[in-house]
Amino acid sequence: MLNVLILMSGSSQPFKDAGFVFPKNLVEVAGKPLVQRVLEQLACLRAADARFLCVIRRDENVKHHTGAVIHLIDPTAVVVELRGNTSGAACSALMAVDHINNENPLVIVNGDQLLEADLVAAVCEFQNRKLDGGIIVFEDLHPRWSFVKCDEYGRVVETAEKRPISRLATAGFYYFLQGRDFVLAATEMIKKDAHVNGLFYVCPAFNELILRQRDIGVHKIPRSAYRSLAAPADIHAFEANLNAL
Repeated sequence: MLNVLILMSGSSQPFKDAGFVFPKNLVEVAGKPLVQRVLEQLACLRAADARFLCVIRRDENVKHHTGAVIHLIDPTAVVVELRGNTSGAACSALMAVDHINNENPLVIVNGDQLLEADLVAAVCEFQNRKLDGGIIVFEDLHPRWSFVKCDEYGRVVETAEKRPISRLATAGFYYFLQGRDFVLAATEMIKKDAHVNGLFYVCPAFNELILRQRDIGVHKIPRSAYRSLAAPADIHAFEANLNAL
């Protein structure tokens, strides 16, 4: 069984500042709550024997019942509540340690983005290549992304957050052959205090696996296939594009 850990506990402050009543997960994107669009797009993985693990804020769940919305979309999904702020996405992911610290393969994906790509094909590619980890990437240079550097054989030799070390930016979709590999890598990263501006991210955790001679690869998608919905402007742009089509 493939565990798909969806990180949905990011700040909703930009949406609150823009006048939205509901938190980011429940902001309507062309008539559907963001959480619904994300889970529906990932449903292809669910059909391939995956289990969804959704990390959300407890205060949001109490006030707005986001967990109930998730269970209406996928009754088998596991909701993991965060009781406060964490020091970044990697720390938030570790809050699901009871569900992922095992031999099952793991995908960690951002809950405020859409990937218009064949995600099942990407995971199958990672598995067929017998990789210990895999990262979906696209070409970009802007330092707002995380990045990977590959050798001449296409193997990842370094990852970095908010620092362009190549033209390959990551698309917020990370595969681990075993969930316990991520737990080990993230824990070691935190022990080394390898933060970026006080936050611990998922992508740099691969550096710990690289140090252990694990094979990490990439699956490339077009830049246009990646859509961030992390800010109000992103949602307005997405809706405008749908209307144009």
